[in-house]
Amino acid sequence: MICHFSTEEVRRNLPLDNRKLFALARRILRMPSKKRGYTDIAPWDKNIIEVLSQQEDIELYVISAHTGMKKSFVDFQIGNVCYTFVRCDYATLFKRIIPNDDLWRYLNPMTPVVQRKVKEFNPDIVMLVGAENAYYSSTVIGLEKDFPVCVLTQTIYNNPDRSKYGNVDSKNATTELEIFHRIKHIGVYSDMHENLLRAIAPEADIFRFRFPSKGLPDIHYNGSKEYDFVNFAKGMSFNKGFHDSIKALSIVKQKYPKVKLNIVGSSTDDVRKEINDLIISLGLQDNITHTPTFKEQKDVLLHIQKSRFAVLPCKMDNISGTMTQSMFYGLPLVVYKTPGTPSLNKDKECVLIAEHSNVEDLAQKMLELMDNSEKAEMLRNNAKECILKRFKEEEGNAERLINELKRIISYYN
Repeated sequence: MICHFSTEEVRRNLPLDNRKLFALARRILRMPSKKRGYTDIAPWDKNIIEVLSQQEDIELYVISAHTGMKKSFVDFQIGNVCYTFVRCDYATLFKRIIPNDDLWRYLNPMTPVVQRKVKEFNPDIVMLVGAENAYYSSTVIGLEKDFPVCVLTQTIYNNPDRSKYGNVDSKNATTELEIFHRIKHIGVYSDMHENLLRAIAPEADIFRFRFPSKGLPDIHYNGSKEYDFVNFAKGMSFNKGFHDSIKALSIVKQKYPKVKLNIVGSSTDDVRKEINDLIISLGLQDNITHTPTFKEQKDVLLHIQKSRFAVLPCKMDNISGTMTQSMFYGLPLVVYKTPGTPSLNKDKECVLIAEHSNVEDLAQKMLELMDNSEKAEMLRNNAKECILKRFKEEEGNAERLINELKRIISYYN
């Protein structure tokens, strides 16, 4: 299993390399410094690891990328899971400075390390979680010659809509296509992804899966509300709707001059400047507070509860994890219409859905929450009921995924 996953164990034991190349890489790539620390990403990987490691008949090896390591890789074991973390600083640096996609994949220094470790493990199956981040996903190309390999999609990077909402990274796009054309078994979790994939790789064995979920921790903030709205994500970006939520707030401010929005997440310097410039141009300096990311997920989940409502106008996601979290923790929610969000209102109204990229409509939905406390309370209760029902339905996700892996192994043999 190859995952994009970091642990506190790595943070404690793997100090940053101070050589000049890494200093250059951190400046160019804006990598985290020791002072800024590291943060976990991709909690769905953590859930998969926990679920698979609990199976008596499964030996689990996890190979993952990590920045700032002195060695090219490090092995250790926690419980019954063997981890290999591979230094990705050179791979991400080369990804920026080598213009040719094929040449970069050939020179990716992570690839020989990952492929050597996989051959040492000699697994029954290799599972790649996410094909869209080329610096680590490209390392599996070629393994399909010796092992059954499957991919669990987190998104489809080659979505034609992506260019409408931001820049397209050529290496991510071409690497994902290469993976989909080479690797036969691909898991998807939505109709949108399945339709896109059937157009890209019509001969692929496409199967449905859902990421195993252990629900959300039962933690609650009991203090007073500090903000009206929150928009939060691991990384602030245009696709996550941060720019649109700020623009919509300027409309809401016309009726509620003291309205408060909390934007939570990290960002590149360029995106942070874009957002700051937008806030200043709209005169929202007193209405918006930026909160950086937290070390632990539980801290984020407590923090978002300091807001009355959530505005999450994600442009590309089917249904984001942040939407699920907002619904569980009682934040009436405004979203954009995507292929997935209407399903949240399938049985009863649980969220307010604005037309995609329509900032005026987004603002009106935000005003609806502020104007109508009874409607907000109804949405809060319906959303909690909806999400608890979904968690119940997802209890069999792990077993279904394991059965798919066994089917692929049997087919290969």
